[in-house]
Amino acid sequence: MGFHSVTAAANLALALSILALTLSSLRHRLRPAHGRSWLFFAAASVTLVLKSVLEAFDYNTDLGAVFEVATAALLGGGFVFLYGADSDELRRLQTQAERDPMTQLYNVRTFRVLASARIEAAGQDGLAMVVLDLDDLKQINDTRGHPAGDRALRLVATAVRASMRGSDIAARYGGDEFLLLLDGCDDAAAARIVHRIRNTVQALSSGAGEPISFSAGIASSPALGRDLDELIRSADDALIAAKRAGKNDLRHALTPDRA
Repeated sequence: MGFHSVTAAANLALALSILALTLSSLRHRLRPAHGRSWLFFAAASVTLVLKSVLEAFDYNTDLGAVFEVATAALLGGGFVFLYGADSDELRRLQTQAERDPMTQLYNVRTFRVLASARIEAAGQDGLAMVVLDLDDLKQINDTRGHPAGDRALRLVATAVRASMRGSDIAARYGGDEFLLLLDGCDDAAAARIVHRIRNTVQALSSGAGEPISFSAGIASSPALGRDLDELIRSADDALIAAKRAGKNDLRHALTPDRA
């Protein structure tokens, strides 16, 4: 068996292996995002088969070189799309790990990491921690159904995103509560942002025929310290005071000398 025959047999075996792997992947749809790359690999296997046929019959023509270049180009294109699909999948998984699936705000774990770093970097600059609580979510679920409750949560999240600045951080705290860390804010500036969120919620929910409201508590840093858990606790205490006052209200946490 001559050298060309051995090369042709090796190329043919490689082409058939690539084709079999491609067909298996496409048939079982194990990784749908990779479909485009496998189509490139399938085309590469075809050009490799054609090159192998030419070599088997010892046709020393420029056509073999063309098929060789085409095979290399198709394999390269396949790997490019494969890398792109893996990158997209990695970004999707990262987003799922960081975000609350209902609201697409940060989850608590990610919020704690980002907020702790922001508080540490702020030094003595002003920050405000806000805890928002959707009023009467249980009643909404009981009277309008859980889909209505889900819509209410997503609406509040939409209003939060629309009212926040680029340096602010927001998360779903669990259940019907949300956490906001407002950068560069004192009590008055934080209250203005919360009122802006409330006006947006009222406008959107009333327009949808399902009016909702929320209560909120604000704790400012550095006046109430720079510990994340302490700020959340202080804002939560202020939220409880707002709930007890009749809901749809906003209260500020007081420093020890004013409590």
